[in-house]
Amino acid sequence: MSRGVEIRRATTDDVAALVPLYRAAYQTAADLGYPTGMTDVDAEYVRSWFDSAEPSAEFVAERDGNIVGAVRILESQDHPFAERLAVAPDEQGHGIGTRLFERVEAYAREQGYDRLQLGTYTGHPFLIDFYEARGYERYTVWENDDADHDYVGYEKSL
Repeated sequence: MSRGVEIRRATTDDVAALVPLYRAAYQTAADLGYPTGMTDVDAEYVRSWFDSAEPSAEFVAERDGNIVGAVRILESQDHPFAERLAVAPDEQGHGIGTRLFERVEAYAREQGYDRLQLGTYTGHPFLIDFYEARGYERYTVWENDDADHDYVGYEKSL
């Protein structure tokens, strides 16, 4: 499972490691037909998360000094929104995504929020099951005329 993995807040020192993590993790979705710009993400974009006026928190999963997972939580709305979940392809299926979400949910509760929201594409072959198994329920669908898949909003009471 995810033994030996530490979940911690990300810093700008992690940007160089986050770029290849996101490219590799999101390539899995792209290969399945789910469009994403994250396969071409660059350091400037990831660094902007830390410099943004928009309140957010970034978390990483680290094993033996290597970042093997990450997730971001945006806090600009009434309810925080989790996004950019990524687990290195060779680490998927070992509980790292679960550990990252446990930390994000705990963070949201610590900040006084009563729910957490997120989104994914309709029909996604593994993320929908992952989120629903964690207790997330569909609350909306955003139609996407630019792709074959719509975007589904999920939320969970904390």
